[in-house]
Amino acid sequence: MLTAMEQALLWDYKQISFESDSKILVTAIQEGSNISDLHGILSDIRALSECFSSVSFHWVNRSSVMAADMVAKQTLKAFVTNP
Repeated sequence: MLTAMEQALLWDYKQISFESDSKILVTAIQEGSNISDLHGILSDIRALSECFSSVSFHWVNRSSVMAADMVAKQTLKAFVTNP
């Protein structure tokens, strides 16, 4: 999520909606919770959120993003093995 937010800022997006299959992460963001294991990530996400005029976060079922997840993992693997 953090990388997607950074990319959206580079592309000068002002209004955006992010989706994640991590219910714990999305709930923590939405409720302003502090989860010790996610503290650094949550702080960064909250700071970057301030850069958008409108930002929302939504949980999606893993099965609905399975294809996108597979493409992302394949891309990452190709990038890491062929720098």
